Amino acid sequence: RMRGQDNKVIVITGDGELNEGTVWESLLVASAHKVNNLTLVVDRNHFQANVATEDLIPLEPLAPKFEAFGCEVRRIDGHDFKALEESFSALPFSDTKPSVIICDTVRGRGLPSIEARADRWFCNFSADEVEELLRELHSQVATTLTSETLTVR
Repeated sequence: RMRGQDNKVIVITGDGELNEGTVWESLLVASAHKVNNLTLVVDRNHFQANVATEDLIPLEPLAPKFEAFGCEVRRIDGHDFKALEESFSALPFSDTKPSVIICDTVRGRGLPSIEARADRWFCNFSADEVEELLRELHSQVATTLTSETLTVR
């Protein structure tokens, strides 16, 4: 903007990263300078690594927090491609505020054996289990996983 350009800047973040002060400080600065070409897309899957965000540091109600930091907010189903397209087509949401799109998602969606499960995220799956997961993904038939090995990074 300082160079007279009208580029759009889109930042994609997970909801667990919202525990970092730099996210909120950046939004305060962007809001103070009316940076309407900035969009923050939040993957709201309710997990930070292998812990539920609400058990670690509760984030809800999330949209009012962004509004309090001077942003214009839309909350959508992050798995709905039409809703995503409509939101991105409507950018910026305001002439004087950064935009935020909160995308409600389910981690591991489409794989019922690991969907929304913290205990199935940082796991070492055997080659056979990977094959079962691929079959599950393509056929929608739930698999039975026996691995309980968590790898916390």
